[in-house]
Amino acid sequence: MTAVAERFGAAVERARTYDRPLLIIAAILFAAGILLSMAASPAATARIRIEEAFYFAGRQAAYAGLGVVVMLAVASLDPRQLRRAATIAAGIFLPLCLLASIFGPEIKGAQRWFDIGFFSLQPSEILKPALIIVWAWMLGESMKHPGFPGRTVAIALYAITAAVLLSQPDIGQTALLGLCIAPMLILSGVALRYVLGGGVLAALSAWAIYNFYPHARERVDTFLNPEGDAAYQVNRALDAIAAGGVFGRGPGEGVIKRSLPDAHADFVFAVAAEEFGLIASIGLIVLFGALAFRGLSRASRLNEPFEQLAAAGLITLLVAQAAIHIAVNLSLLPAKGMTLPFISFGGSSMIGSALALGACLSFLRDRPGAYLYPGRRRDG
Repeated sequence: MTAVAERFGAAVERARTYDRPLLIIAAILFAAGILLSMAASPAATARIRIEEAFYFAGRQAAYAGLGVVVMLAVASLDPRQLRRAATIAAGIFLPLCLLASIFGPEIKGAQRWFDIGFFSLQPSEILKPALIIVWAWMLGESMKHPGFPGRTVAIALYAITAAVLLSQPDIGQTALLGLCIAPMLILSGVALRYVLGGGVLAALSAWAIYNFYPHARERVDTFLNPEGDAAYQVNRALDAIAAGGVFGRGPGEGVIKRSLPDAHADFVFAVAAEEFGLIASIGLIVLFGALAFRGLSRASRLNEPFEQLAAAGLITLLVAQAAIHIAVNLSLLPAKGMTLPFISFGGSSMIGSALALGACLSFLRDRPGAYLYPGRRRDG
């Protein structure tokens, strides 16, 4: 009993070092995910003829509970343990992504999942945070030891991952990871000529994808000319957002969501706008903006390059994914099956987001020697 009490006391003491604003943001995101799944679930179940109206809401609540456990478990690890765990996870889930592209069931023209019966696993969701931590390790070592080929290894890992993801195909996740590694490379001190070269290469890659992936070309053409059946989803999402007005129709009173495919996943932001109005829409944007501001401001003060890059990369991952989801719902980007972290329905997405935020809590917690200078929260 004494040993158990000591471990519990140590866990409580460690929890006090976690960044409180990030914990509050995490709690709101988990709660918002359950609330919005309850709003979207009846329409989604009706479309696919599931009798239980709140089927997706119940599963999302279970995923959220598991996500909280995963987040706190990851947050309890120290940076060295996180680095080891991420390396192992990347070594497991990158091959799984390749196997999914070969043996996974085809859903909407893509093979990205493993159907385990009660659960569909999308390996790329777990791979993303693990890969960012490995990149940060390599880039951090190159900053401390100029002769170490860390940047080359990180870029090579991205190229291999991009090739695997494009074989599924999953263009959105490929672009999302590119949006993460680019600022990490810049923060690590890469020369300007390589940044410009990377931009040119990205433009050429976008041109190649447009020309050689018919599905991507169709999405881009639909975005540029939003007419006809191909633009049905986005147009209905815009109708739902407009119908919500400032205060929304009210919880459960959404009408357009009933004819919106994937209302519980890819277009959950539109459901939030229809039922809870402009206030909820701005609230979600502010919430992810607060996550970005708090996370990046804390990361900028970390003393260790690896921890700084990892925390910044993980925050970028969550915020960039949210930005893409919201932009698609607002028809500011071509349609893409990108979930809203912690909010959209999906077990793999929830676990991947929880892994990323849990790792951030670990990297950003208050501990001796972690920060270059104390923050205002601890000064007063």
